[in-house]
Amino acid sequence: MKQSHPLMVRRMFALSVAGLLALTACGGSDADNAASDTTAAATDSSAADIAAARVTKYLQTITEIDLGEAPASVPEAKTVYYIACSVAVCAEIQVGVEAAVKALGWTFKSTSHQDTPETVAAAFDAAIAAKPDVVMSSGNPREWFADQLATLQGMNIPVISWSLPEGYEPGNGIAANVLSADDYYFYGVLMADYAVANSPNKNIRFVGLPVFPVLSLVQQGFNDEIAAICPDCKVETQEVAISDIGVNLPGQIVSALQADPALDFIVYAFGGMMYGVPDALDAAGLIDQAKAVSQAGGPMNFDFIKSGRHQLGEVALASELLGWRAVDMAVSLLSGGTISKAPASEMIAGHADIGLNGLPLQILQADTIEDATKLWPGVVGFQDKFLARWGKK
Repeated sequence: MKQSHPLMVRRMFALSVAGLLALTACGGSDADNAASDTTAAATDSSAADIAAARVTKYLQTITEIDLGEAPASVPEAKTVYYIACSVAVCAEIQVGVEAAVKALGWTFKSTSHQDTPETVAAAFDAAIAAKPDVVMSSGNPREWFADQLATLQGMNIPVISWSLPEGYEPGNGIAANVLSADDYYFYGVLMADYAVANSPNKNIRFVGLPVFPVLSLVQQGFNDEIAAICPDCKVETQEVAISDIGVNLPGQIVSALQADPALDFIVYAFGGMMYGVPDALDAAGLIDQAKAVSQAGGPMNFDFIKSGRHQLGEVALASELLGWRAVDMAVSLLSGGTISKAPASEMIAGHADIGLNGLPLQILQADTIEDATKLWPGVVGFQDKFLARWGKK
């Protein structure tokens, strides 16, 4: 018999309780009503306890990563072509890709785009012209580069991506997806847990960035988890464009806080969205009203956290390590092997956490950020682990 996930069980049970309450409202006794209220409260409390335990778990410092079985061999003299997106995290991932390629003695080439259909297609055209051994890119909608993907597939050039709203091995021209749909759903769940744990007023705002399809999955995970652990929370949702970041968004956050003095926690779907927000809050005298969390942020976010300016925590992405892991996958593919996987450490509503693909997951706070000017390594000295896998150490 298939075992139901605890969150799904809680949601089904909550629906049953709601049905009972509806029936008793039509003629049940006061004692029955009281019993139903107590059961519903216990259900919410159980869900909240599980969420709080999850936050505690992911606040712990990561010391190991499981990359699965090492590649059988390491090919020589290969070329990696990296296509960078327009947000900071792509530049951070490039640091890792370039360093790993250099460690292997391979050749690194790159281009960038502005996250529009035209510029993404042009970037892939440049990759095709370069005739590399492997292409790496971030997760823009497939339809933006479908023709180029078909061409690369016909040339037997594998594409390794991340942040596609698909599984770990998407197929149809994409060999691997280092950050999957499951990972982003899990980010949303974890940020919901963290927000509820740190919002005394249970008054939360979610700020989304729908231009990236995976961030809609963050929002889905957040919404599902809030419904499970804090159905009485007040939650407002706001969606913005890339062009709003650092321009309109800071003022919009100020306006939201001024309009609702009880609003005390903000969830940003992506760390880079917070550019300029603390400065705007400082200027408006609102820096202490609401705390915040985001995911996949970098040194800017770490500085906000260390200085106590608006941001309290970061669901951290080891972006440099991700770059090394992408190259590790390329080693496996180009040597004729398959990509190894590690066991996921947790499943939520059928969504595996990021550990499945050999990446660490941790919520960073001020006490676990050693140097706010540097990228989070995920695991200190992770480079040596890859070098050992490749016979380079």
